[in-house]
Amino acid sequence: MGGVGKTTLAEQIHNHLLENTQFKVYWISVSQDFTVKRLQGDVAKHLRLDLSDVDDEKVRARRLRAAFEKMEEMVVLMLDDVWEEFRLNSLGIGARNCKLILTTRSEEVCNRMRCQSKFELKTLDTEEAWGLFERTLGSETVLDGGLKDIAKSVAERCGGLPLGIVVVAGSMIGVTDIHEWRNALADLDGVGHDAMKEKVFPILEWSFNRLKECERDCFLYCCLFPEDSCIKGEELIDLFIWAELMSKRGTRSEEFDQGHTILNKLIRVCLLEKTKDHNHVKMHDLVRDMAIRITHGNSKPERSRDDVPRFLVKSLRQEDSKVTTMEQEEWTQDLHAVSFYSDIFPRIKIEIPPDWSPNCPKLSTLLLSDVSIEEIPDSFFRHMCGLKVLNLSRCEGITKLPNSVSDLVNLTALILGCCVDLRSVPPLGKLKQLRDLDLSSTEIQDLPEGWESLVNLERLNLSNCSAVRQKIIPKGTLSQFHRLQRLLLLPYGRVQVNESVLNQLESFKGYLSLTNFYKITRWPKYYTVYINDISTEGPFYKLDHYEDQQQLHFHQCKLGRGSNYLPDDMKKLRISRCHNMKQLFTVQLLQSLQNLETLTVRDCKGLEEIAADGNGAAMIYKSIEVIAIFNCPNLKRLPSFLSTIDGPPYLLPAGTFSSLKGLNISGCHNMKQLFTVQLLQSLQNLRDLHVDNCKGLEEIAADGNGVGQGGGEGSQLTSSGATATVILPKLKSLFLCWLPQLKSICKAALICDSIKEITIFNCPNLKKLPSFLSTIDGPPSLPSTLRKIRGDKEWWESLQWDNPSAKSALDPFFTTQRWGN
Repeated sequence: MGGVGKTTLAEQIHNHLLENTQFKVYWISVSQDFTVKRLQGDVAKHLRLDLSDVDDEKVRARRLRAAFEKMEEMVVLMLDDVWEEFRLNSLGIGARNCKLILTTRSEEVCNRMRCQSKFELKTLDTEEAWGLFERTLGSETVLDGGLKDIAKSVAERCGGLPLGIVVVAGSMIGVTDIHEWRNALADLDGVGHDAMKEKVFPILEWSFNRLKECERDCFLYCCLFPEDSCIKGEELIDLFIWAELMSKRGTRSEEFDQGHTILNKLIRVCLLEKTKDHNHVKMHDLVRDMAIRITHGNSKPERSRDDVPRFLVKSLRQEDSKVTTMEQEEWTQDLHAVSFYSDIFPRIKIEIPPDWSPNCPKLSTLLLSDVSIEEIPDSFFRHMCGLKVLNLSRCEGITKLPNSVSDLVNLTALILGCCVDLRSVPPLGKLKQLRDLDLSSTEIQDLPEGWESLVNLERLNLSNCSAVRQKIIPKGTLSQFHRLQRLLLLPYGRVQVNESVLNQLESFKGYLSLTNFYKITRWPKYYTVYINDISTEGPFYKLDHYEDQQQLHFHQCKLGRGSNYLPDDMKKLRISRCHNMKQLFTVQLLQSLQNLETLTVRDCKGLEEIAADGNGAAMIYKSIEVIAIFNCPNLKRLPSFLSTIDGPPYLLPAGTFSSLKGLNISGCHNMKQLFTVQLLQSLQNLRDLHVDNCKGLEEIAADGNGVGQGGGEGSQLTSSGATATVILPKLKSLFLCWLPQLKSICKAALICDSIKEITIFNCPNLKKLPSFLSTIDGPPSLPSTLRKIRGDKEWWESLQWDNPSAKSALDPFFTTQRWGN
């Protein structure tokens, strides 16, 4: 049965197995339209195995099995939502160390696959159902008086289905009016119980009907994406904006706030699920089926049939033929949105019949993303006069757009990003309603005729556009776009942007010369800017166009002793190949950077120090979360308050580096010590410490002068004042490689209760591990989180141990495998 909680229970098992170091656990969502070849590809991705050169399923299966058999650990493969049986050896599961756990709605599938153990999930009984309903409502929903009895009756109408219970309860969170509860009960009394889908769909539709009209429309648009896909939240919000599903706001940021509010509402009522990274959302397959059923006209939500948007949704999979021809009879006059979406590579090829002109006057959204289209006939758009959104992003094969695009006068968004074969776009001068134009990563030789007259343009993306690489856009052109709020020009700089343009923008991502950079006195709310005074082309990074931040990157700039001016709201700073710079910051400059979170310095050969001495320099390091320094061979030390090794005792200000989560040092050969024990004990939020390829480094944490003179919550002192123990409660990963002179990590005892992985290679002079891995007065007390210790076998066997039983306790965690899970 769908919605009974199979996936939720399997996820709990998956997470539990991840805690066990004896298992390698891989999760794969199968879905209804699976193929063995696609499953093989999904398994291979987890194993980092390339099967792209093999088409034969038997050969692919042998490779998978061989990969499994090479692994030391027991492998658990978890397949969620299996609809049809398949041969286990087709995935290499015949290997001695491989086990399978699957979820399915069909007992017949279990029988045919000869499952050794079967566990049927039944619907919840009355007491269990009420408990789940009450927990979902939360403490903020107070059920006084007769409300509780009515609420229990509402819970009973969900038939014990966890999905239905969670969705209905989610829709009633915060409702304390007895009239609303009675009305909800009356609505649910009409729910049918004939079959599984007929049982759960009306419950889901009841929750859908409680949404506001704007929220309903936005929810339905979520089903335009493939089943089981993780959908980027801000990509969805862009679609809401383009399709004009939300009320118009003054700025794009305000519209994004509105979009996030709607997504959060859909998550709260359990019609969408938030993923682990919190930036993506998913739809349960039954919820998506319900949405598609509504848009196909096969449901009767509480509004007239004419008001319900009609969708045509095609998710193209690997098992489809290599060429898919659009079926003309599917393109009916009442369509509002069409989506052809492929999430595989190579792209599925779509053929559009020649001279075909679909009669779709109501069509407002057309998504043809991640597919291959060689040609769109000029007649195709002729009868799509209402089209607002045309998204061809990541389309392969297409070299030019038809001239009929020029007549789509209601178009608000033309999205052509990453159409890598596109060389020609017809005139756009008539598209006065256009708000969003994306020509990024295309090969068009000239910007479209009439583009400068798009007076309503709010977002313009010309990043990596061939036309911008080859030709300079005249000065003053961008000033004509009075409504422009977001401008993306990375990584090329042949577009002249002056301060007047920047002042009107809400977000800018692009290039500035060092001369022009110093002229800017007021910055947009969000900016990602590359500053380069040697060439007009900066280094290319894969950038997230949806990520709003405050970031500067100086590349090949003659900065001397460093920049004298930086925006005080800057959060990320990158410095690369500024070879003549000896000092990065002055104390005065540091004091203005109270919001800096990430500092990255790369390939600065002349750099000797990050900042000069001074108590004020420490202020910045209360907010910084990540420091990464690569290939700075003359760097002698981190900031002086970090290291008192060569100087007099220095009392660390309270909170120094209290936010630091990651420290990565590589290729800094002139450093002998990284920092003092005094500083180490201040790193209470440090999660990752990565040091490699530093030829002169002898100690990670040196004793220093005045050790313990700052104390701190992460330290314990001996009677003489020396630091006996350093506590790093959040450290998860310690990586030390290619450090030929390293002799000591830390002489104080380390307590790292969250440590998961320790990786140490090519450190021949390191003879001891920190004492948090051994206890002198008793048996080793190992962190429960420890999963791996990676290193060379010869080094491991030569280590010296204060406690003879420490090595035997740690041996089960040791592996010579250098990388991977």
